Amino acid sequence: MRVEQISGSAPYYAYGVINDQSNSDGSFVFPVVNTSLAGRIGQSLPVIVETPVFSSELTLTNFSSSSKTLNFSFVADAVETSDNTANFQVTLQAGEQKILPKIVNVLRQQAVTGIGAAGSTFAGALFATVNSGDMSGIVIGARTLASGGGGQYGLFYNAVPYGTASTGSAWFYGLQQTTETRSNVALVNTGETDASTDVFSIDIYNGGTGVKVITVEGVAVGPKRWLQINSILALHAPGVSQGYAQVKRTSGNNPFIAYAVINDGGQAGERSGDGAFVASSS
Repeated sequence: MRVEQISGSAPYYAYGVINDQSNSDGSFVFPVVNTSLAGRIGQSLPVIVETPVFSSELTLTNFSSSSKTLNFSFVADAVETSDNTANFQVTLQAGEQKILPKIVNVLRQQAVTGIGAAGSTFAGALFATVNSGDMSGIVIGARTLASGGGGQYGLFYNAVPYGTASTGSAWFYGLQQTTETRSNVALVNTGETDASTDVFSIDIYNGGTGVKVITVEGVAVGPKRWLQINSILALHAPGVSQGYAQVKRTSGNNPFIAYAVINDGGQAGERSGDGAFVASSS
């Protein structure tokens, strides 16, 4: 769907929601501005997963006027290659959209090198480039889902175009840790610049007082790798029920993606497990 302003001069915002017909769960779909893709040679999707509980659905859209072939690299510890990378291609005709449920299993069925039998936990970032030209018209997103309530609970997120990821610091807001809610934080080293490892510090603040509680030092993420810190407040700031955090890159040369997920359930396995995606801000 494309939204265009045909009259008026006021700024506007648009978004979508994917709703589950059975449990009414909603996944917020962020808008993409055409100009954000022009001249970009690649995109980084923060994570795709396959676990006994969660799986990711990959959405690929080409709203340009020409066919484009995308080259993908999925990097995860469970990928059985020397560099833990599974490579594959997808061609999108002009105006075509493809939705690939359980994308890791799709790769398995296509016999993509490195994707072994089901049962391992796959979790890692997905990187895309285009055979020719740039990423104009190409929108990449994923919805990570878990069964529940007679349907599926999920969250949606978009890929980040090369050249637009964070380089210095990023903030997360709205983190929670209660008997009903927990927050995970994740970092991706995009590997856009070189093969250096990014090292981060994370300042965690008590949302009720505004006081910095702790600085977590030496969080290392290798090139094109993904790292998640589960229940970050419970782990590093016990007793803080709601807070916010600043991530700072202290060494390394690669841009990075930082995001949080607020999950239903004070601990994994409790309540619905439904998650809300929280993008970071600079």
